[in-house]
Amino acid sequence: MFMKKMQRFGAMLLAATMSIGVMQTSAFAVDAAQDTVLQQTAAQTIARFDGAGTKIAEVTFAYGQAEADVTAQMPQTLTAVLTDGTTVEIPVSWVCLGDYANTDDYYYEYVPQWDMSAYAPAGVLDSASDVPYVLARRVDTASSTTSADGQDRLSVKAAFSSNVYTIFDFLVAECGFNNAAASGVLANIECESNFNPNLWGDSGTSYGICQWHNERLTSMQNWCSSNGYDWETLEGQLHYLKKELSANDSKYLWNGLTIANKLKAKENTADGAYGAGYDWCYYFEVPANKETRSQERGNRARDTYWPELKDASVSGDTGETQSGSVSSIFTDVKKGAWYCEPIQYVYDNGIMSGTSKTTFEPNSQLSRAMAAVVAYRLSQVGNAFQLSSTNQSSFSDVSSSAWYAEAVDWAAGAGLIEGYSDNTFRPGTQVTREQFAVILYTYAKKLGCNVSASASLSAYEDSGEISSYAKTAMQWAVAEGIMSGSSGKLRPKSGLTRAEGAAMIRSFAGVVA
Repeated sequence: MFMKKMQRFGAMLLAATMSIGVMQTSAFAVDAAQDTVLQQTAAQTIARFDGAGTKIAEVTFAYGQAEADVTAQMPQTLTAVLTDGTTVEIPVSWVCLGDYANTDDYYYEYVPQWDMSAYAPAGVLDSASDVPYVLARRVDTASSTTSADGQDRLSVKAAFSSNVYTIFDFLVAECGFNNAAASGVLANIECESNFNPNLWGDSGTSYGICQWHNERLTSMQNWCSSNGYDWETLEGQLHYLKKELSANDSKYLWNGLTIANKLKAKENTADGAYGAGYDWCYYFEVPANKETRSQERGNRARDTYWPELKDASVSGDTGETQSGSVSSIFTDVKKGAWYCEPIQYVYDNGIMSGTSKTTFEPNSQLSRAMAAVVAYRLSQVGNAFQLSSTNQSSFSDVSSSAWYAEAVDWAAGAGLIEGYSDNTFRPGTQVTREQFAVILYTYAKKLGCNVSASASLSAYEDSGEISSYAKTAMQWAVAEGIMSGSSGKLRPKSGLTRAEGAAMIRSFAGVVA
């Protein structure tokens, strides 16, 4: 398999099985005899890399963005430990494991290459564990793609939306997969469709969460119509997927049952999630460069979905995406309450989801982690809200596997939420009303919006409690109708509730869109 250890002279794609023209002409593509010379004459010998085998950075890109702009966001050096125990910063460039120029996937993995005449590895490099990688993730979630009938369709945000959990539930309850296997499938579906059942891709020839293509798309449409399902819904596509995995005699997926059995045999561990992501890509999706793409999706399964879903349990509501009124979805959202419309807005647009399948907790406090996630997801709703970010932060109290880690990296990199002087983010700390006003004010300003509106706050009896750093933002938020007081008070130091956060986001969207 691709993951076998192999002698390498750089990390140029880390795959001996890969056939790319650049490897035939690159200075890094040397034969075994040349390798011996390189290792003997190299100025320094690398024992290992810091962050080997892990994602060390994540960058974002928009559909159609030049690849050079994407790689320019990535680290320009890597820290290597030499055989004498010293460390050195090695200049690197980055190479995509997939075909960035000719595909429209939602994420790509990049691996480093470097000057082998200056820095040669000592012995064998393991392609799974000895070199760090960078993830590039597509965030142009409101960009148009053209459907087969010529209509423009909009892709939707990924994050951990209700669709993710619906698919997870279905894979576990209906297909018999464990959490690790389900994580592997989800990593692939994110890459293919960003969990959007209505996505047309490949110039209008592929459709749905698994991007069924040409004859397989026709087969999916016909099967759904014959079995009482709408092929344009998540429910119909999931049931067709189950059908594909039930036998090996399908005209378009001869090994469906074999694939299902491979995933059912996976251990319910991080390694099992990696294997499931790898095998689903290699045997089910079968993209170009399937060996390296399978590694990429295995990493995504292990590093992102497994930490989030390893302890998840099936909700009992499988095969059907939650839709309709939030008051009918969440037992604690009362019909006719003042917060119903704001919560409906943030839920429908994927900006905020429930704290469980049946609860939203409108009166619970919004934490700093939640605020980062809200801002992050808002940036994915449409072009009007897109904001660039370095996506680089290193807070001592934010684990890379935390559900909010990507959002915190993005929000800090975008300059929306700062950390503390002791290099902590304090994700569980409550966000106050004035702090959230500052976040939205900063967001609007970075979008290039006119933020000159200013209201007098003297009528509010607690206006003197507003922090000096937040005064301008509060005046702007009140002037724009994003924030209002109650009983003659603005309560700037009070913790913001999830319902209040939803209301402010909805008003903010109306101001800046």
